[in-house]
Amino acid sequence: MAYKRKARILFLGGLHPVPPNLAAHYANRLGAEWMEARATVLPGVAGDVPVLGEAAVEWADLLVTLDAVANAACPPLRPGLQHRHYPFEPLPSGTDKPAWTTLAGRIRERVEGMIGGMRLMQQAALDDDGL
Repeated sequence: MAYKRKARILFLGGLHPVPPNLAAHYANRLGAEWMEARATVLPGVAGDVPVLGEAAVEWADLLVTLDAVANAACPPLRPGLQHRHYPFEPLPSGTDKPAWTTLAGRIRERVEGMIGGMRLMQQAALDDDGL
């Protein structure tokens, strides 16, 4: 039996808007069959990524913190909301394009790992239905 709806994943950054934005982008692009993702940041992080709010936390099934600051500021988890911490630190300087490219690759690999896990869970559910 397939899942009733896509998993809702909220990526939270506390240092910079790029990591959560990239993670949400890759999740939505590569894992659209299994997940729906949004990017958020903590208050005070400059950029055009939305600031973490109560509505975003209520929407999510999984909150993924992407740095130590976000992890330390993780909001209380309501029943049913899971938390994972995938740190992507230290962040490169603003002018180090090769380092940002490497970071983007690391984020993509982590998201691909999440997608792989969802594929395995879906396959296991399908296998169980055949019994």
